[in-house]
Amino acid sequence: MTLRRRTLLALLPAPFVASCAETRDLAADMRHGGYVIYLRHAETETRPEPTVGDIKDCLWQRNLTAAGKAQAVAVGKVLEGLGVRYGQVASSPFCRCRDTAQLVATRPAQLLPELQYHVTQSPNEQTATVERLRILVSNREPGGRCTLLVGHAPPFKTLAGIELAEAQGAIIRPRQTKEFDVVGFLDPTGVRGRAGA
Repeated sequence: MTLRRRTLLALLPAPFVASCAETRDLAADMRHGGYVIYLRHAETETRPEPTVGDIKDCLWQRNLTAAGKAQAVAVGKVLEGLGVRYGQVASSPFCRCRDTAQLVATRPAQLLPELQYHVTQSPNEQTATVERLRILVSNREPGGRCTLLVGHAPPFKTLAGIELAEAQGAIIRPRQTKEFDVVGFLDPTGVRGRAGA
């Protein structure tokens, strides 16, 4: 096991690590569609981003590093290897998210303000973001396809109680309006199920 894989696994509480059989079942089922993948953007530069400027201008933003770009490509290869087909591919308008989505899905993402997050948002704005995210992750894609959403860590932590590392995703099974189950996790090394989901 590589050091990076051990590090990513260490970020998850023990109940989240499923058996090999559960992981195999999830990986096989993903090709049939119906899942939502919420992916945190890949590794970024470690420079401050104290205010929000023109969202189309990447110069003031924390952007992907070379390692981050490689992570996003690796995530895309993992999903391609599983036979995952995309329906909606959507991203936060921040450059680090839309670049991650492009590298994973190899097509431009739809930019959704519902996926945008920044520390300068007010508490009311953050609450609204989380509620819009709840609707997005509980929407089942028809036609044997999966939804890919690329966003930020804090809204998902508030929504699901799970803090995703950079380039780590949650695999979600929508249940009904505003209800969903996190059934597994995704990172550049592969997919694993979530025990008990």
